[in-house]
Amino acid sequence: MTRNLLTNGATTVIGSVPFTDAAEAARFILASGVDVPCWPQLPARAFVEGMIPQCSEGIPFMKIDEPEKRIWCEIPPDRSEALTEFYQNVIDMNVDAFAISEKHAAGFHAFLKALGSGPKRPFLKGQVTGPATMSLGITDQNKQFLFYDAEMRDAVTQAITMKARWQARLLRKHCENLLMFFDEPVLAGFGTSTYLGLKAEHVAEMCGAVIAAIHDEGALAGVHICSNTDWAMMMATDIDVLNFDAYSTNCALSLYPDALRRFIGRGGALAWGIVPTTNEIDGATLDGIVARLRAEFRKLEAKGFTKDELSRSCALTPSCGTGALSVPQCRKVFDLLTKLQAAFRGGL
Repeated sequence: MTRNLLTNGATTVIGSVPFTDAAEAARFILASGVDVPCWPQLPARAFVEGMIPQCSEGIPFMKIDEPEKRIWCEIPPDRSEALTEFYQNVIDMNVDAFAISEKHAAGFHAFLKALGSGPKRPFLKGQVTGPATMSLGITDQNKQFLFYDAEMRDAVTQAITMKARWQARLLRKHCENLLMFFDEPVLAGFGTSTYLGLKAEHVAEMCGAVIAAIHDEGALAGVHICSNTDWAMMMATDIDVLNFDAYSTNCALSLYPDALRRFIGRGGALAWGIVPTTNEIDGATLDGIVARLRAEFRKLEAKGFTKDELSRSCALTPSCGTGALSVPQCRKVFDLLTKLQAAFRGGL
């Protein structure tokens, strides 16, 4: 597995796009010119394509009410039989038991179809919802988040690892190198009063399991976090790519220079989410985005990092997914990302 395409201003995107036609979305991403295209997530198409329900299949006791847009777990008093069957599938490495159906991910299946039997791509990207976000995004029938039930927290984590494996095995047929992201927006709240029960050891255990599974499938592991978190905590894992919003938030990476130096030193890539994916995209310009990225680089240069080493470890992405935007806004995000790469490689 090579990291060459994930540095020196390489581009990739976060999964969601505003299209409702899966085939159109797949064609758009594959023709967009990004270095590491990913399969499209289509939250505007159906409730079950939102990031939580999309990865819910195969988790025991799951219930979904599509008309009411509700998802929860109905856990019986005796859960042992269902959990035994669940863990047997994990032990047997039965990844098909954790497949993401076309109903839940029409974009994934359309993406595979669009790739067809053509030559292998140098790099592709897949994505799953992170285990912390999943377990803190679903409650049981008593309105308790699954995270606070140790058995269910582990079940969610194992299900996500198996979904990452299932996805990786299908995507690897179409590429020389694979990048698998897990999206953890909930970690932006780490250390706040909202998630007091979420400890660093939980993050290390849950995220570490997903990272290990991705590596075991011969892929690179990346994490997308929408805002600031404890970056030293994340860089202490075996993550290969750290993706963060560098446009809408005051990036706090400079607060962790020692951890960052170790991360870059071992070949880690920083994926700067510098193209806005809110309505700010309407007024965004290439010059403005370049200025923001330069300002973020200067913060790290003030901590002793050289522009050269920052550039070598730099990948470029939108700040988040584009699923909440209009299609024209989404197209502008991709267009600015391509132009940003040209400016970056021309000398930031």
